[in-house]
Amino acid sequence: MAYVLALGLALSASGCGKQEESTGHRVSSIFSLFEQQGEDPFEGATVHRSTEGGDTEVDPPDFGSTESTEENTEQADPSGGAQPVPDTNVYASEENQELKDLFFEYFKSQVTDNSYNYRDFIKNPASFDIDPPAERTFGSAGVNAGNIEEIRAELEDWISRFQAIDPDTLTEKQRFDYDTVLDNLVTSRVELDNYRLGSAFSPMRGLQGDLPTVFTDFVIENKQDLEDYIGYLFLLPDYVQEALNNASENVEAGYGKEDSVLDEMISQCDDILGTDLDQHFMVVSFDDTVDGLGFLTDAEKKEYKQRNKEAVRSAFLPVYENMKNTFLSWKGKNKVKGGLCNYGENGSSLYRYLLREYTGSSKSPQEMIDYLDQKQSELKQEMMMLYIQDPDAYEYFTSHTSDLYGSFHDMAAEEVVQYFMDNCMAEFPETEPIKFKTSYFDKSLEEVNKSTLAYYLRPAIDDPDGNLIRVNGRNTNGIWITLAHEGCPGHMYQANFYRRTDPNPIRLLGLELGYMEGWAVYSSYETLKYCDFGGEQNAEVLRRLVMVDEKLGYLLYGRVDLGIHYQGWTVEDVSNFMVSSGYNANAAEKMYNSLVGDPAVYLSYSMGYFEMQDMRDYAEAQLGDKFDVVEYHRAVLEAGPCKYEFLKRKVDKYILENK
Repeated sequence: MAYVLALGLALSASGCGKQEESTGHRVSSIFSLFEQQGEDPFEGATVHRSTEGGDTEVDPPDFGSTESTEENTEQADPSGGAQPVPDTNVYASEENQELKDLFFEYFKSQVTDNSYNYRDFIKNPASFDIDPPAERTFGSAGVNAGNIEEIRAELEDWISRFQAIDPDTLTEKQRFDYDTVLDNLVTSRVELDNYRLGSAFSPMRGLQGDLPTVFTDFVIENKQDLEDYIGYLFLLPDYVQEALNNASENVEAGYGKEDSVLDEMISQCDDILGTDLDQHFMVVSFDDTVDGLGFLTDAEKKEYKQRNKEAVRSAFLPVYENMKNTFLSWKGKNKVKGGLCNYGENGSSLYRYLLREYTGSSKSPQEMIDYLDQKQSELKQEMMMLYIQDPDAYEYFTSHTSDLYGSFHDMAAEEVVQYFMDNCMAEFPETEPIKFKTSYFDKSLEEVNKSTLAYYLRPAIDDPDGNLIRVNGRNTNGIWITLAHEGCPGHMYQANFYRRTDPNPIRLLGLELGYMEGWAVYSSYETLKYCDFGGEQNAEVLRRLVMVDEKLGYLLYGRVDLGIHYQGWTVEDVSNFMVSSGYNANAAEKMYNSLVGDPAVYLSYSMGYFEMQDMRDYAEAQLGDKFDVVEYHRAVLEAGPCKYEFLKRKVDKYILENK
């Protein structure tokens, strides 16, 4: 049972089937949102671009109805009326040994649940004095009617054991860890109670999308790693069959996907199956890796390549044939159309849980809707004002998406990340130099992962120098924001800073996506002040346009997700919302299919970011001239990934100590 209870698969517990801190599907800008559709998001509604050559004619953006400028001139209180709350907890001067032992026991149970988890989290058994599992396995493929009571009993046992600890006997650090861990355990009851509404197979986070990078990102440093790699390939058929059996049980009970969503998933399988074996990315990528392994002889390299090719032929590809055929068999069996709210109170309860789990926010669904609607109105108005202020900058922005960041588009990813580390970190607390590598997708993998711009692959807990950023060289649009998000001061910097605070290891297992993505989006925007956009004289306006455009992109997906799963929106409703918001609606169906199959995921970016930015605004409003951005960031980073209600405790402490 995972730290944040993963009812699907161990493989997909990290978003994209990798132990990474980003879901790997960064929304990026409004203009790139529709790239796969070949659409202009504002076609027929806002921006009109000449295709005849010569000067480009740009009309002012028209996002549909907005509130009047006069009504919005009054600035809202950035603190929202909130005040810092003094910490009244009682703390012990020495650590509670009983809790230390319980934390370690729980940590050990998570990392040794299966050998795949172990190799992801621990590189050297001596680091924690925990031996790896004796058997190579992926572990359980999820919850079903046959094992749910056993899993529920295990969960309740952990909860009762943690609750038996007297919080007043804990140090301040122990209490914070205790509260965050216990909160995750208690709230995960909702997910377990509604396991039939979950699935290991979905458009964005499903096994069929995760498996390629599970193997292409597999760290190979010795012969045992090669044996494990090939061994895991041969474990796939049984593991995936178990997952399909679990999902089929729920489908037969009426909890299946809509046919349009299944079509998306079937298409993903076709992408994997549509390449000849010799040219398949699972063969080409592995061969390239093996060619670079200096500890192998030429004969050994040839042997491992042959073994991998056979494993791909006899295990990996048949798994995709099986998934595709099973998805086809599920068509027509869905009894409830639309979002989770259409499943009654159980669905609504699960969605509220997922919202908090993915965003870290304590806001209710309706509060999120009201908040995002207001933010959209403000951002649309800001975009309009930027156009009025500098129409030339607006025209440049809309027509230079492929080279907006000047020479950075031509730089290697490693150079860009290093530039951030050397030039864009003045407002963030110093830490020891971070060792990292960047790696580009093999050409055969670029198209399969076309929606992925880049992602940070977090190393094992005891491997601080194993940081890797994987990059899709297919598209450099948004290269600045993307690599700041994944590298520094985004995911890689945050993970390494927190790791160096000597945290409780159990805090390094959880995926608090609201905090993680919120920080990555927020901090990447903070770097834009250092960008001159290729020497453009209107760089400041371009900076603001980038931020508004990005925020609108995140917001659009988040708002539509709430519409589908809380308000019961259909494809037609999504289309109408997009039109009324000033976008064309040609991508409405694709957006609907993605979001209806993966509730709340994209809100980790939109609400996660806005919660992180609001926390900064709140602290700054409270402290005024006494606000120190470096020390504020230190307080946020030292707290580590957590829900925002817990983060506010740390920020309140920082405020009260500096008022």
